[in-house]
Amino acid sequence: MALSANEWAAQIAKQVGQGVAYYRTQSRDARGGKLTAQALADRCAGLGLPLDRTVIAKLEKGTRQTITIGELLVLARALEIPPVLLLFPLGRTDTTEVLPGEDTDTWAALKWFTGEDDQFPGAVTGTDEKQDAEPVRLFREHERLIKQWWDNRGKLMSLIAPKDPELKKFRAEADPDAVDDLWVQVAKDTMRNAEEALMAIRSEMRDRGLTPPRLGLESAYIEPETFESTTLDELAQTVSRNKRISLSEAIREVYRIAGEPLPESQKDDTEGEKE
Repeated sequence: MALSANEWAAQIAKQVGQGVAYYRTQSRDARGGKLTAQALADRCAGLGLPLDRTVIAKLEKGTRQTITIGELLVLARALEIPPVLLLFPLGRTDTTEVLPGEDTDTWAALKWFTGEDDQFPGAVTGTDEKQDAEPVRLFREHERLIKQWWDNRGKLMSLIAPKDPELKKFRAEADPDAVDDLWVQVAKDTMRNAEEALMAIRSEMRDRGLTPPRLGLESAYIEPETFESTTLDELAQTVSRNKRISLSEAIREVYRIAGEPLPESQKDDTEGEKE
């Protein structure tokens, strides 16, 4: 049976209220005691949205008819949980009413809400009935690639340290330098692959009208044009430091990515290396 707008709003408020009651009983105050409704109200006020204790009590009992998005966000922050857990009772009920009169798997509903899945809740797997969750996917993939880049940068730094002459005598390998050089090259190649994938995904984001996340200075050379206040030569110094390559090699890489011609002095160095 279809619900009226007011009935559906009340149903959502009831569901959120049940979540507030559940997570409040799981929470503790600053002294380690049970988090009371008054303590929760105080936390909400501290976050900039005063909510009376009686309002929270009505919400938990299911007698409050509405809940605003602002209240949902503040309550979730006060309870130190993701807001989505107040909307969908994950781990508390197998199914949830995701749309008026439409029950579906709670986990599937949550993934629909967060864009983790492009399937609509209750849709038959393999059908064309899908949502456009591509922006979420792109940002998640961008985050994964950035982490991969930093992980391999860390590996590269750790591989450099054992090459110190004082540390080399503790190495068991017959040829420590050869072993190190192999793993250093692997780390560099992985970083380069991540950089190329990042450039591709950032381009795809822009094609969809999205603004990619800002790159930190350490990885700015991946997209030099986004750092107008930093010169290419300064970025090259960062590359040289990060990848443990010569400054000359780093300059060539940065200028290539930026699509800029090499400085005359660098061209001379390149010619010298070829000879």
